[in-house]
Amino acid sequence: MRTKLISFLLLMMICIGLVPNYSFAANKKEGKIIYISINRTNLDNLQEIPVLNKKLKSSGYVGLMNIKGDQGNDDERSYASIGAGCRANVESGNAISFINLDEKNGQIFKSVTGVNPKEINNININKSININAEKGSFGSVLGLIGQTLSDNNKTVSLLGNSDIVDGKGNVVEIRNAGLIAMDTMGRVDKGNIDNINMEDLTMPYGIRTDYSKLAKETRSYYENSDVVFVELGDTYRLDRYKSNLNNTTYNKMKKEIYSNINTYLEEIFNMVNVNDTVYVVSEFPSKLDYSNRKRLSPVIKFKGEGKGLLRSATTRRDGIIGNLDVGVDILSEFGLSNERALGRTFSLIDRDDNISFINNELEKMVSINNIRSTVVNTFVGIVSTSWVIAMLALLIKDKLPHKEKVFIVLKELIKLAIIMPLTFLIAPIFNFKTQIGLTVGVVITTAILYISGRLLFKHNDLKQMAYYSILTVVITVIDIVLGTYLMKNSIMSYDAIVGARYYGVGNEYQGVIIGSAIFGLSVLLNYKKIPKWFTVIFAIITLITTAFPSMGANVGASISECIAYLLFIMLIFDVKLDFKKIVLLGLSAVLLVSVFAGLDLMLGLESHLGGFVKQIIQTGPQAIFNTFGRKISMNLKLAKSSVWVNILLVGIAVIGIFIFRPSRHMKNISNKYPMIFKGFIASMVGCLITLLVNDSGIVAAATASIYILIPILVISINMIIFKNERE
Repeated sequence: MRTKLISFLLLMMICIGLVPNYSFAANKKEGKIIYISINRTNLDNLQEIPVLNKKLKSSGYVGLMNIKGDQGNDDERSYASIGAGCRANVESGNAISFINLDEKNGQIFKSVTGVNPKEINNININKSININAEKGSFGSVLGLIGQTLSDNNKTVSLLGNSDIVDGKGNVVEIRNAGLIAMDTMGRVDKGNIDNINMEDLTMPYGIRTDYSKLAKETRSYYENSDVVFVELGDTYRLDRYKSNLNNTTYNKMKKEIYSNINTYLEEIFNMVNVNDTVYVVSEFPSKLDYSNRKRLSPVIKFKGEGKGLLRSATTRRDGIIGNLDVGVDILSEFGLSNERALGRTFSLIDRDDNISFINNELEKMVSINNIRSTVVNTFVGIVSTSWVIAMLALLIKDKLPHKEKVFIVLKELIKLAIIMPLTFLIAPIFNFKTQIGLTVGVVITTAILYISGRLLFKHNDLKQMAYYSILTVVITVIDIVLGTYLMKNSIMSYDAIVGARYYGVGNEYQGVIIGSAIFGLSVLLNYKKIPKWFTVIFAIITLITTAFPSMGANVGASISECIAYLLFIMLIFDVKLDFKKIVLLGLSAVLLVSVFAGLDLMLGLESHLGGFVKQIIQTGPQAIFNTFGRKISMNLKLAKSSVWVNILLVGIAVIGIFIFRPSRHMKNISNKYPMIFKGFIASMVGCLITLLVNDSGIVAAATASIYILIPILVISINMIIFKNERE
């Protein structure tokens, strides 16, 4: 009896413990998702829609989305990248042909694909798949997000289109939202994309979305779907039709369109439940914004009552996301994921001033993007020209009048170039946003640095250049540790609009770190200001900060730095190099990358390296070929178009001349400055390695070579002209 009583009591305790869990599970209702495409708009435009403006004052998480596709930027690639969770390559035209199912097109679809159609199908899906496979370089899978939803029994609906009418009165189908909603065979479960517009001769192309019908169908499909994708095509049509309008007619049409959208959105926000999520997205900027380099499009996520900014591990920047993140975040709302998607889910950062913050960031990024090419081209031009002039002047030195004065001026001009990477890095502390402000910041910073170097080391060129170099690498390392604020806002670094990199160490400063660290340390060793072991410690710290996934996160930099630093250390310790030690250098780089890749995966840091390793695990060796193929392609492109190649070409020419004239000149430099010369060798090897392992290796090699060529030229001028009076 006692045993039975105890058993009964234990059973009751277990049941009582389970009741709350079952009750919670029964009461919890999984939310639905409504995705609303208001393409070719910006954040200011969206705030002109009253219901959005009102709602954004109290709720909504806002982000600016990079719109980059695979090997190009356009509406189709951005939509496709959202649907693939990875940068995708598609072409406009008949490759994208979504239509509602009927008996005829259903038979055609099944005959060309071998699968049964659904209510909406891209009858030319094979063409899209083939284009992405042949021209794509990221291994993306079109329709991956929709397929993942389908595989997990989530019903997807698609409504609306951006169709236009050509000059002959024929309808041109533009239904890019299907690229987000479809599965990998180009199918969408439900929806209406054929019969959703109405004739309206007061609107662009004489048609507009029938918002009354759209609202009713949205409500209907919302009740029977888990995700509803809605394409409001009027904003796209307005932007495309703009050249046919004057300011008055354009504004009149815009006002009417925004009023219609406002009425529709009011019904949507009244319809959704507290557990639902609403995305409002412009997949691509307007023509005007794109031409003005405002190439980031708004994404708003309404979830609960929170207000703030969107952030993802793709960018690690508050308010900045990638188009490949959006679809992945949609999956995450259902607790789903797909390892083949490279995008990352959104973090919701609470911030009351989200709109003003993001507008300020956009203004700054656009200004930097506008001024970057001019500033960098000017910098590279001055550097290259000064090297050529200095070399020619040395060759005809005996014919130059007042040659000592000429070479004094030339030396200062040459040394100025070694300051500029540091200038570009420090200038963001002024937080200027306009192009004029950014230029003023660069001028002020350059003047301060130049004057400080002159005052501290007026009579020693080597120490002055080493001062700039050590300061550069120290500030760079500190910036990396603190989150790379300076790097993210540097004119010479990467930017979110281009989207080649969003965080960590950029390719330009990869070369700077290699060259400045080795040259600065070699000068300190030359003057016996530091012990050799300090070089080892300094190199390790710099290498870790550059390579660690949560800081520098630059794989190419870690490989080239590792080899360059190890070679430099071996040279200064007079280690005799042989084949085994050269192999050891290569293996050390492989080991370093493996260690940091393991740390990335274990700590869940989701850096580029971790993503690359995951790709290899999922798709096999093909991921390696795709990545290195992309790197080679980028370097070949840069070799033809980048101004940085000028520095490399001039540098090679200068060194080539010095090898032969004056006689034994490089040997004399080696004898007089053995530590510095060893630094030159290590940096040159670093340049070569970074050319091989980095997708912008030409850029990194060029910036590293600055810390080789400038010291060689200055040393040569002092040895030949001033007889070493100014080391």
